[in-house]
Amino acid sequence: MLHRPALLFVVVVLAGCSAAAPYRQSPPSAARPYDDPRARPLAEMGNKLGADAVTELPQAGEVLTLPRLIALAQSNNLTTRIAWQQARAAAAAAGIAAADYYPMLVVLASYGGGYMDFQTSGRDNIGGALASANLVPGAAESLVNQATGTGMVLEAGMGNAYTNLLSGAGLRWLLFDFGGRDHRNRAAVSDQLAANLRFNDAHQKLTFSVTELYFAYQAVLRQQQAAAVSARSAREVLSAAQARYDQGFLTEPELLLAREAAAQAEFGLVTASSSVEIARVDLATVVGLPPGSPLQIAPADFTRLTTNLHKPLDEHIRSALRDRADLLAQVAVVQAAEARLRAARTERLPTLALDAIALYNQFSPGTNNRSAFDQVQQNFQNYGAFLTVQWPVFTGFADQNKVRVAEAATAAAKEEMQLLRERVIADVWKAYVRAKNAVASREAAGALEAASRSAYEASLAGLKRGLVPVQETAAARAALAQAAALVAESDAAIAESLVNLARSSGTL
Repeated sequence: MLHRPALLFVVVVLAGCSAAAPYRQSPPSAARPYDDPRARPLAEMGNKLGADAVTELPQAGEVLTLPRLIALAQSNNLTTRIAWQQARAAAAAAGIAAADYYPMLVVLASYGGGYMDFQTSGRDNIGGALASANLVPGAAESLVNQATGTGMVLEAGMGNAYTNLLSGAGLRWLLFDFGGRDHRNRAAVSDQLAANLRFNDAHQKLTFSVTELYFAYQAVLRQQQAAAVSARSAREVLSAAQARYDQGFLTEPELLLAREAAAQAEFGLVTASSSVEIARVDLATVVGLPPGSPLQIAPADFTRLTTNLHKPLDEHIRSALRDRADLLAQVAVVQAAEARLRAARTERLPTLALDAIALYNQFSPGTNNRSAFDQVQQNFQNYGAFLTVQWPVFTGFADQNKVRVAEAATAAAKEEMQLLRERVIADVWKAYVRAKNAVASREAAGALEAASRSAYEASLAGLKRGLVPVQETAAARAALAQAAALVAESDAAIAESLVNLARSSGTL
């Protein structure tokens, strides 16, 4: 096992190699992929992070209604967790901005030492007397008497190790800044509000996604049921055609035509069943459950979907402008930008602060003196309080440019709010019109299905009695299958348009 100094040496050498030759850890050529060995542990790390995720699972045999699916998604979906953490970070940022109202206290302490080399010289005009070397504590050499005619020159040198201890505290309290910290605090609070509203918007979007996929699943499930009815009716036609063929009243080409129709109907049923499984996986994914989870989903009541259409369009628009979380979040962004603009304008004004210090310094030089004193210490203490006025008279036009940046950011935020407001109104209009058209199409599709069913039943009865050819019966069956599919598609269109209307108006 390497000792700490050896390990530190190895780390320094490796860092030096990376600094001197950085291309050693980059792809050597653009012609082929690069297998970076540092990427291999990332898969294990990713699996570990994924295993830490907590997922709420439904109870065994639980029939999941739409509200229950939404509740599961709000607990499991990662988009709401991300928005939650962002809202918490914005709250902490607001706390940082509020710190400007409190005094800032700093405590410091340092201890160390070094070697001191001290030289001094002087002239004695009296002359004739010799000084002793120990007159200078810690002197490394004796004093030298150099005759100059009128006196002597005194020279002394001192060199030795020393230690120094410094400790103290400093306080600064901003007392007045023409409202700058107030504006910065308001901007942080508005940012926090915007983050909270974006968190709510994440929930609205998630609710919209779950609701949309729930009705999409119900729609493909109804299409599967329509395909099953079509396949059953195709088998009925084939059975009747086979009986007529066995009795000698039907030709083989007519029998083959009935078989072809039955095969097509079975293919349609398989395709619809596959679509149901895909829709189930999509719904499980947005809810935050494993794709293969055996979900039991409650059926949807499509007859109650047209309730929101009883409200006038203006009421939906007012609801959107009042309740859309993304629009309200943009309004909060505008408020934050305006507060930052006011704060930028105050940076050109003077500030008044209270400063206070308390310092203690102990200097301990070593000594070579053979007297009774083994060590000499110098202690220094400093206490003080000051009122400080700071006025940035000239900053290289930085203050003016900060104001310009804040003005542009405020104008851009207002334009974005206006653009989003126009989009919200347009979304409500389009969703409302589509919902109206979908309801009208559903009524027409229902009438078509009823007429097609009557025509098919009459044609099948005629085929069994030998009064209607098999081609006519197969055509009536295909028309019925198409009408049933149109009903299912119309229900899906109604659900999708009404969900979009609820999302656009902020009521989802």
